[in-house]
Amino acid sequence: MSVTTHKPSAGSDMDDDLIQIRPGDIGKFLVDSRRAVLIFAVLGALVGIYYAFSKPDDYKSEVTVMPELSAGSSGSMGGLGSLAGLAGISIDNAAGDVIRPDLYPDVLQSIPFALQLLKQPVYSKNYKTVLPLQTYLKRQGRETAFQRLTGNTEDTSPDSSKPAVVNLSDPKNYSKALQITPEQEGLAAMLTRRVTTTYERRTGVVTIEVVMPDPVVAATVARLSLEYLTNYITSYRTQKVKDQERFLIQQVEQSRRRYQAAEYDLESYRDRNRSLYSGLARIGEQRLQAEFLLAQSVYNDLSRQLEQAKIRVQEETPVFKMLEPPRVPLRPNGPRRTLLILAAIAAGVAVGLGWTLVRTFVGKTNKIA
Repeated sequence: MSVTTHKPSAGSDMDDDLIQIRPGDIGKFLVDSRRAVLIFAVLGALVGIYYAFSKPDDYKSEVTVMPELSAGSSGSMGGLGSLAGLAGISIDNAAGDVIRPDLYPDVLQSIPFALQLLKQPVYSKNYKTVLPLQTYLKRQGRETAFQRLTGNTEDTSPDSSKPAVVNLSDPKNYSKALQITPEQEGLAAMLTRRVTTTYERRTGVVTIEVVMPDPVVAATVARLSLEYLTNYITSYRTQKVKDQERFLIQQVEQSRRRYQAAEYDLESYRDRNRSLYSGLARIGEQRLQAEFLLAQSVYNDLSRQLEQAKIRVQEETPVFKMLEPPRVPLRPNGPRRTLLILAAIAAGVAVGLGWTLVRTFVGKTNKIA
């Protein structure tokens, strides 16, 4: 009786060596990789320390307001509504146009908002001077990590005070559209990234958060952002009524001159024809008196409409109740340097393990070959 044995081939041995992983192999791998892990962890720590401390401190300033959600009615105007009733002026209760508060973040992410704020002067605590916001952001962007580490923040760029040459696509603005330069676009994007607006639907509270490397600049930009938002909403709500008010002011002035001229003509005619009792004289007086009464009626009607428009302007003006004013932050909000350093060390450990794994795999492959 014969027994046949099958010897495993070389290929199967190689597959078993590559596929099977024993617990002892994991321990041996960790022991073999401790040197590479230590080296790469130290390198990661050094890189993390340099990166973490080269980033400037970030200061966060926020302002919280509660906006009026809808235009008020004459019944909710209190003293103004009563005054209008006594004057014989009826105020319509039609609600004015209202921008939904959930659109407020879009207002503070627009290019016109960024361009207007970039022109505003701010005081920098770090630079100890007043300068336009766009100059401050450009100066921040030019600072190197070495300057931040050494504390040398003086602006030594040769072209810092010279206006840059701008080549616009439409120099004479035939398109009647907004044109910005690449530098303005970059600064606007940098600014809008640092301004965050949130609206809480449940409470109706709007919060504006600004993060800047300078605490005073952060508080200033928060205040300017709130002013821009309130002016924008106020202009939107009252623009139509203010246009009507300006139109009525012109019409009232014209009707007043017409009323005074008609009154003067009537009294002059009566003085000249006081002793006459003819029918023709009475017809002329009646005609002038009719013109006087018409001019007086038009003047009174327009005056009432003007007073109504003035009250409507006050009615349509939204109210922003400030819950938390912007404050100059006392402590930095970031960066979290400890987390950055720990993340760099973890990345170094991962790189060290990967390096050892690749080296082991390559060495075993060469040995089998």
